[in-house]
Formats: sequence, C-alpha cells, structure tokens
Amino acid sequence: MPWTAGSRECPLLVKVQTFLICLVSVVGAVLTRSADAPLRLSVYATAGDVRQHLATDECRARLWPLLERLRVSRVFLEGRRGDEYVAARDLAEVRDSLAARGIQTSGGIATVPGRDFGVRQSGGLDWLNWEAEKTRRDVGAFFSENARVFDELIVDDFFCTGDVSPDAERGRAGRSWSAYRRDLLVSLIDPIMARPARVARPNTRLIVKFPQWYDRFHVFGYDPPRMAAQFDQVWGGTEVRNPRTRRMGFVQPTQGYMNYRWLHSIAGRKMAGAWFDHIECGAQDFVNQAYMSVLAGARELTLFHLGDLVGEHPGDALLAERWRELVRVAGEIRGREARGITFYKPSGSDGGANLFLMDYLGMIGLPIVPVSAYPSSSRVVLLGGHAAADFEIESRVLRHLRAGATVVMTPDFVRRCSWASELAGVTARGEPGFGIFTGEASPSDAVRIEIDASLRGCGGSVLVELDTAGRSVPVLTRRRCERGQVLVLNVRTFSDADYSGTGEWLLPPRQLGWSGLPGEMANKLRAPLLEPFGIRLKAPAGVAFCIWGDREFFYNFHARPVEVVLDGRRVAIGPHQLRVAAR
Repeated sequence: MPWTAGSRECPLLVKVQTFLICLVSVVGAVLTRSADAPLRLSVYATAGDVRQHLATDECRARLWPLLERLRVSRVFLEGRRGDEYVAARDLAEVRDSLAARGIQTSGGIATVPGRDFGVRQSGGLDWLNWEAEKTRRDVGAFFSENARVFDELIVDDFFCTGDVSPDAERGRAGRSWSAYRRDLLVSLIDPIMARPARVARPNTRLIVKFPQWYDRFHVFGYDPPRMAAQFDQVWGGTEVRNPRTRRMGFVQPTQGYMNYRWLHSIAGRKMAGAWFDHIECGAQDFVNQAYMSVLAGARELTLFHLGDLVGEHPGDALLAERWRELVRVAGEIRGREARGITFYKPSGSDGGANLFLMDYLGMIGLPIVPVSAYPSSSRVVLLGGHAAADFEIESRVLRHLRAGATVVMTPDFVRRCSWASELAGVTARGEPGFGIFTGEASPSDAVRIEIDASLRGCGGSVLVELDTAGRSVPVLTRRRCERGQVLVLNVRTFSDADYSGTGEWLLPPRQLGWSGLPGEMANKLRAPLLEPFGIRLKAPAGVAFCIWGDREFFYNFHARPVEVVLDGRRVAIGPHQLRVAAR
C-alpha cells in the first residue's frame, strides 16, 4: 500500500512506487529473456501457426499479451511441415516484427511428407522415404531458402525412418536394418542440411531435436553420438503427456528426465533445450513435463505449439504461476553435477526385456543418472539388458567390483551374459511372470509387478522375495564379490515382442505395475541400492528423487500430499509439489 499522511496519499511516493514496480517488471523480463538466464521459455510455431497467428499486424497484436505473460524469449518459426509452407519473405517479416518486441527467432522444419514435398515411405509410420532423390532435393531446398532468413534452424523430431526400399538390401553389406538406417540418416546431414544452409549463410547454426523414445532410437535410424557431432546444439523431447492413456503410449512422467539426461551424457554442452507439448495433457500433466525438464538440467523450455497457446490450454496458466519456482530450481541446479545410481545404456543398444526400465526405476524413488559410457568411477551402476551390447562389459564390471562398487544387474542382463550368472549367484532363463505383493497394511490390495519368474538363487543371499504362482521368487539378491557387491533386481519391462499387435511402435505399449508399488515394498527394494551413498529414504512410489551436488530434490506426482523420510528427517510434500533439501 502507498504511504499515507492522515487520510491523504503522498502523490510523489505513489509515482515513485509505480515507477519502481514497472522497472522491476521490465528488469525481470529482461533477465528472464537474457541468454545468461538460468531458464528461458520458447514457443514453436508450426507453419500453420505462422500463417494463422503471425501473418498480419492484427494477428501479432493479439499475441503480444500472451507471449509477455509467459515470458517467451524466443519463437521458432517453422517454414515447412509437409505441404504446409511459409515463404521466406513472410518469415522475414514475422522475424522482424518479433525482434522489435525483443523476442529472438529461429527457423524450423518438420521433415514429414506431403503431396508435393518429399516422398512418403511405405509401412505404418507416416515418415519420409530418405532414399528417394526427391526427398533429399526438397529438404535441401528448405535449408538453402531458410538459412537466408535465420542464422539458426531446428529439425523437429521426424528425422527418422522405419522403412527402406528393396534395393537397399544390396547396400546393407551384412549390417542390420537398424545399422543401415542409422548410417543412411547420418550420411545425409551434411549434403542436404548443413551444406545447403552454409552455402546460403556460412555461420548458420543447426539444432537437432530428438524425440523422447530413447530406447527405440536405434530401431528407426536415430544415432545420437554421430548426429550430435554434426549439429551445433541438441534439444531433447520431454513430452511424456498423460501416463494413463494408450494414445501416446503409457509413458511414465519420468521418461522425459531420463531421455534428456541420457542425451546429455552424449551431447554434453551442446545439450541446451527440452521440448514438450499440450497433447492429451491436463494442466498438471503439462506442468509435470516442465518440472522434469528443469530437474534434468534444461536451460530452455520449448512449448509445442503456438496454436495450443492461443487456444488457452489450462496448462499455460499453471506454468506461468509456477515459473518463478522453475527458474529458482534451474538456478540451483546450474553448476552442480547430477549424482546417484548410474544406469549404463550404450548408444545403439537394444534393451532386451528392459526397454524404458529407467522410467520405472525413477518412479519408485531411485535417483537414476543415465549414461552412455561405462561409469567406472560411480559407486553404484545398474546394468539392464542394454549393457550386454558392450563387448568389454565383463572386464569393466570386474575392475569396478575390485574398486569396491555396487553393481546392480537385471535378470535379462544375467541371461545375456553367461559369466554374470556365477558372479551374481543367480540363474535366469527369461520367463515373464508376475510377483504378487499383498502388503502388510492392506493384504486385500494386491499389486502385480513384472518380473522374471525363472530367477533362482544359487550362491547369493535373497533380500526380498515374492509369491509367483504359488512359489517364492527372488526380487532382490546380494552377493559379495571382491571389494564390492552384486545385486540382482528382478524387474522386467518390455521387449520387442511386447509391441506385437499393440499398435504402438515407439513408446511403452502397456501399463506396468512397478510405478504403483506400495511404499513398503519400494522401501525394501530401494534401501540396498542407496546404502553405498549413505542415504536412507522411505517414500511411496510416485515420488521422483534427484540429486544435484549437495541439493536433493523431491517431486510428488500424486494428487495428494505425501510424506518422505530422508535420513531420519520427515519431509511433507504437497500434491504435485517440489521440495528441495540441502545437505
């Protein structure tokens, strides 16, 4: 309230206060939008969005309050999405109009087929045929034209393929289709993207945006190490949407985090932005994506797409409400290193029966740090089926154990690596099954979790076991080895075979019980894995736990308050709230 003398306000002080309020508002906006801000917000405008919402002064005037309210610092202006096209002169006009408002712009393309753009591949996925000369010519023309307008261009997440022509068989030379597709797409980056763009503008910067389906990249031609090497920056998809529906896969809320951190382990400082959307999201689903993106270390959040913002999706208002907290969290993470249980997934590796396992481990409160190179200095490493693709994995594990590490294996890893069975003190034949957990608090509320029903102990100690079809099956075992120890966590998620007949190609094809694990069971499984860090945590499933340096972050995905106990300290967390603790 303004200062008053008796019943009258001081006019000068009112003016000063008004000026200061405006100044703080402007400075806040400038700091939020500056390149050095801990967190920035950008919006992706599809070619259709540009034509519908940005083409005229009148349209743009209606947008300014919306962009200001969300503190938008950049708009990606897409010039091509199949047959949707915006001419270079029109893009330049929009670019200049946004620049006059202090909003940065970059160009973009969604490499999808149209009637007149590229050639459509055959099969069930509506992607481009990258072997076709017309596809290559049309994509090259886009980069040549749009580099004259923008000094930076982003490739949306359709630079992939699920089909190749019969003539390609001769060129495979013994390679798998996965390897052929990766080699094909990597070979095209320079001739149809980088070279045409840099002929038009020598200093053009190129960004590749990877989707969130990290465990299926290699199947459809994505090769993050080789692709990231040829692009100037990398964006990671964190668009997990609604985990309770089939349309976009039964994706866990933690998948965006895992995808971003794994890509970061490859791209390093090139990793800059996270990208998520409004599709199938309620307001809270939408904002959950923002929190996981920031907790993963993203410095810029890109919202797809402008048309949904104009439609006033309820998630946008909630995002604006939470923005200050997100910026604060981004600032706390900045300069700190992610710590926790390293999950080793070599690039291009097949997960066996452990596809998207990281997501579910994150949902039971394990601080997972995805890595693409073997983490020889970590205290705890978790090896799913992916790690079996490393030809040197046995020697790496033995050296790690001699150094005193805790090595956590899944039954799928043990089955794929014959030497691991003796080391771990278990046998596993790979038989899918369900463990039944009834719980002590409510025995009638049984939970089924997916396990390898064939797992048997043969030298290690059983820490946790469950009933499966009338017999006890180990769920967690331990065997001391060298100066370290081997734990076997009996968890199964998906294999390629699980996708058959589901209609899903890219994301988790069905719901699993792991993310609904009762707190009692989650605590039992979590304790031995966190013991090497000196961390004692009791928490229900559905609470994410991330560690950055000396900061510990909890995010509650539940629509109800929960309580966690960290090293004896009780921490109350409200519905869909974040809590930060410092050691």
